[in-house]
Amino acid sequence: MNISVIIPTFNEETTIERTLKALVTDGYAHEVIVVDGGSTDKTVRLVDETAAQLPPSVKTRLRLIYSQKGRAVQMNEGARCAAGDVFLFLHADTTLPADGLKSIGREVTQGARAGRFRMKFDDPNWLLNLYSAYTRFHAFSYGDQGFFAARDLFREVGGFRTDVPFEDIDFYRRVRNVTKPVIIAKPVTTSARRFRQFGFFKQKGINIWLVGLHALGFDVAPIKKRIYPDFRS
Repeated sequence: MNISVIIPTFNEETTIERTLKALVTDGYAHEVIVVDGGSTDKTVRLVDETAAQLPPSVKTRLRLIYSQKGRAVQMNEGARCAAGDVFLFLHADTTLPADGLKSIGREVTQGARAGRFRMKFDDPNWLLNLYSAYTRFHAFSYGDQGFFAARDLFREVGGFRTDVPFEDIDFYRRVRNVTKPVIIAKPVTTSARRFRQFGFFKQKGINIWLVGLHALGFDVAPIKKRIYPDFRS
């Protein structure tokens, strides 16, 4: 069984190198596909440099492809180009736990068709630890928790929708309509940069507000664009 790791990027020079190095030193044979949406910083150069520096002993195949900007668009393009039996969609500022890919392989071998990890932040703030505790429940499932899905399941549910503001919530909901995803206890570690930027309480309030408006049927994409300059519509 082969796992394709798909990473959408847009101006991720501060995080992508760390994420890639954690993957290529994992020791589990797989491919990593970075799908760039038009970065104007050093992201592309860092991906190329990381690929060039891989020693012959590393089994990982690291490649860079380009796509129209948009996280859902980029992840769908990565899946289209991927050779693996299983797709892992990983944010550029998220790192897997030790043996994370092996954990996915073990769950799939035991019959799982999809799943994700629990999550923790790279900041010891007590409030973020509380937020992280929620990720043990399916109701709190977001893209920065490392979604994975079998190739056939990804195609069955139609991939990520490009016409919704929360492609991760929508995707997980459709997956749950088909199968029961597993939640791997070992957490991924994701950056708390937005919380540090906006404030721990304020950022959580923004998240709840946007998700709530979306659940009520409001188009929140324009609001997200105003709040987040790097929002990928």
